[in-house]
Amino acid sequence: MKDPEICQIAEKIMPIIPHSVLLCPNTKYNELIGAGINQGQMKAMLHNRALQNVLRRMWPEEPDAILIDQFAEKNTYYRYLAKESDVVRDKVFFATKAEGLHLSVAAASIIARYKFVEAFSEMETELKMPLTKGAGPKVDQVAAQIIKKYGTATLEKYTKKHFANTEKANRLARL
Repeated sequence: MKDPEICQIAEKIMPIIPHSVLLCPNTKYNELIGAGINQGQMKAMLHNRALQNVLRRMWPEEPDAILIDQFAEKNTYYRYLAKESDVVRDKVFFATKAEGLHLSVAAASIIARYKFVEAFSEMETELKMPLTKGAGPKVDQVAAQIIKKYGTATLEKYTKKHFANTEKANRLARL
């Protein structure tokens, strides 16, 4: 599905499906990476917090099971959460490509993409310029434009600075 269709579906299902969306702004992401927390740890923390939020919203009902679209092995996921005081473990299952196994994961994926598209659009509005998703030469060129127009410090608000794109953009901005 393309983003416009995903957004249409998300707007229809969000009012009727208990959900929790947690976004990690790039500034916070960069701060956490600098503190030695990797992407897997961040995803585990965000998933755990989202599960807590959804369970609270559903209470007193309880789900028969919780299916996580696996991005790390089960033991690794829980190791990432070792310092957390409240970890959701009851009835939790992991599967790769879980959106193809259960509608709840597909719905969560649609809602997450919708929120990403929304946040991306907000960044374009703030910067007053179109942005390019993903990686590659076009992304590097747009990042270089941001540096030239607003400076390197602004780029950190809109990018994950440890990615190779940041170095490429800095080189392009100096040309």
